[in-house]
Amino acid sequence: TVICTDKTGTLTQNLMQVYEPNFYGLKDGKEIGEDDLSKLVMEGISANSTAFLEETTPEEKPKGVGNPTEVALLLWLNSQQRNYLELREGVKVLDQLTFSTERKFMATLVKSPLMGKKVLYVKGAPEIVLGKCKDVILDGKRVDAVEYRSTVEKQLLGYQNMAMRTLGFAFKIVEDTDTRDCVELVADHDLSFLGVVAISDPIRQDVPAAVSKCQSAGI
Repeated sequence: TVICTDKTGTLTQNLMQVYEPNFYGLKDGKEIGEDDLSKLVMEGISANSTAFLEETTPEEKPKGVGNPTEVALLLWLNSQQRNYLELREGVKVLDQLTFSTERKFMATLVKSPLMGKKVLYVKGAPEIVLGKCKDVILDGKRVDAVEYRSTVEKQLLGYQNMAMRTLGFAFKIVEDTDTRDCVELVADHDLSFLGVVAISDPIRQDVPAAVSKCQSAGI
């Protein structure tokens, strides 16, 4: 009466893609422009990542090397006509804290040519990243992170109920005289939250019919 099945690649296509970007300061949460917030979003995605995209022909599915979630973010950036490699090579990485399952976030400190300053970029489990923030950037204004937390949690619940993977993004402008590393800077708990991204893994075409066949057989 029961079938236990693996999900990724069996029921799904193992092709992570950005389902919905929700950066609160951007137009419609997803349109990258030429403003400072857009620069922070695209530079943060490009620099605070260890994934790469592979060269593919127009007929091939776009592919990447590294974490599938990070690959999905780079592909989304590409769809916005932004070159992640150019952005990544433009920054000088001063320190990096790679993602770990214990920490649940990744951080990269860079000398940013777009902002002309040192910037700390953080991404990871939204509730963890939000917990390290003092404010949320919302339509050009800064809102207290504690006050906005319930709104973010409601959004996350909506995505999670649709079986989406979610990521939270934050940043912090760092003084040139500040010589601390990523761990020390994050520990200040004064980051600014940029928003969340929902990532989906599309279901394989033959799966819905197979599942209903099983259900009609009493499984």
